[in-house]
Amino acid sequence: MIDPVLLWITALAAALVFASSALMKFRNLETFEGAVVNYRMLPKFFARPFAYAVPIAELSGAIAIVMPVTRVMGSIVLLCLTFAFTAAIVINLMRGRYDVDCGCFGPALRQTLSWWLVIRNVMLMGMVAIASCRADDRALSLFDWFTVTAGVVTLLVLYAGANYAFANLSKLRELGTRYA
Repeated sequence: MIDPVLLWITALAAALVFASSALMKFRNLETFEGAVVNYRMLPKFFARPFAYAVPIAELSGAIAIVMPVTRVMGSIVLLCLTFAFTAAIVINLMRGRYDVDCGCFGPALRQTLSWWLVIRNVMLMGMVAIASCRADDRALSLFDWFTVTAGVVTLLVLYAGANYAFANLSKLRELGTRYA
């Protein structure tokens, strides 16, 4: 059993990451469908249904992980999705296909495939796994909720900062190659 503060921090942070990812995909499903096709993992005829199903599953898992009754099921959904995404990234990296857009957050944050994405996804899976653990039955105090809020904000700032840094790193490399 873990402290409920840690459980709430990881559950809420994971929910916000996956919900924002789903909403970005919903905003431009055609672009996400293109990213799915570019992975070359599925038959083309299956790309559209898959591209529509992924954000629905992400949003469902994000909602479920914050409710104690459905937290384990939400965690399983998010773990399965992240494992599948990570496997697709690794397979493409092993094929030497680094120029594929990951499609993680739609066109708003274009990121080419890299081992950083694999590491990021493994950390996300760890966070989701922690959220699925049983917590102590103690009630949270006002200070605990402040700690939860600070923890969630900290995790999200670190996650977003790392994502933007690595997204821009690939762009800087492209510029360096172009002008070298």
